[in-house]
Amino acid sequence: MKITDITTTPLSTGKSLLRVQTDAGVEGWAEAPGGSRNVPGRSAAVFDAYLENIIKPVLVGEDPLQIDRHWETLALGKDDRLFNLPAPIVGTIDVALWDLFGKETGLPVYTLMGGAARTTIPLYWSTGSGWRMQPEEMLDLVKQGWDMGFRAFKIRMDWKGWRQDSDPAKDYAMFKLVREYLSEGNYLGFDANNGYSVSTAIQQGRKFEELGIDHFEEPIPRYDLPGLKQVADALDVAVSAGEQDAFRWFFRHLVLLGDPDILQPDILSAGGPSEVKRIYEMAVTVNKPVMPHSPQAGINSMASLHTFSTVQNGVRPHEFSTEFSGPLDELAELYGEGVLPKDGDMVLSDRPGLGIELNEAAVARMTI
Repeated sequence: MKITDITTTPLSTGKSLLRVQTDAGVEGWAEAPGGSRNVPGRSAAVFDAYLENIIKPVLVGEDPLQIDRHWETLALGKDDRLFNLPAPIVGTIDVALWDLFGKETGLPVYTLMGGAARTTIPLYWSTGSGWRMQPEEMLDLVKQGWDMGFRAFKIRMDWKGWRQDSDPAKDYAMFKLVREYLSEGNYLGFDANNGYSVSTAIQQGRKFEELGIDHFEEPIPRYDLPGLKQVADALDVAVSAGEQDAFRWFFRHLVLLGDPDILQPDILSAGGPSEVKRIYEMAVTVNKPVMPHSPQAGINSMASLHTFSTVQNGVRPHEFSTEFSGPLDELAELYGEGVLPKDGDMVLSDRPGLGIELNEAAVARMTI
């Protein structure tokens, strides 16, 4: 079996459907950037340039089941050619190759990765853009998640480094209002999105601890690893980081220098299921729980869930959001009911690959 083509189809959901096609008629699917406001900062034009000028010339004609070899080629290089493609580019292709591998063998991806420790994955409802909201507006979004059946939550401020320490008092008021709404025992995390200095993060974290917080995510800019260690050492709450980091080598630095309590690789930003699985194995070695970053729904979310299901220390809930994926009813029409949560959980099927049931008629209707 050989790869014959790799194509992208931009969809109204805000992403593009990527297909790795073969001469055996078996396809692997993933979601690539679509250029929509739903995926800010992700460029379809840039992805397609990599696809046409590097990825297709390298992969077309190759055996798609040689996943590790293709990962090494794209992430590093081959023979005398040095590629060093960005991790999200590598990760997107990797998702599709794992899906194809499952379809060819008739097995779900979690089985091919060594077997699932669990196939029912608790989720938490992730909602963001707190920086531009009032506390009551954030509470309304949390209530929407509650009405959908979620009982675990994370609120994101989406502050960035250039808005450092902009309004910690409002952030605290927002967290307090949500914490008071939720029943005792309901999971609640807080994502500062790199928005605090070290001293503010410690002060804010201590105040959150008094209210009850389950994890404190990216409290300071990602480049300040010594500062991250200061924050993690000063607080009792579990501090998490890693969503923006690429490849296992940076996660090694993250552990050695920043020493967060939880590692949070993103299925694309870290380099795809192949690399995330390696990061999970490293996390076990250094006794770190893992908790994937994945504020999305759809094919790539399913890749994250399949990979997460295989690790024994995956005891915390998996992120779920529709902010960057499009409406759930459209996703279900495109990819099947298996991409939808049930009462706050995701139940992984035993269908081949990532369990996606692609509706070609819906693809045609939503193509832009």
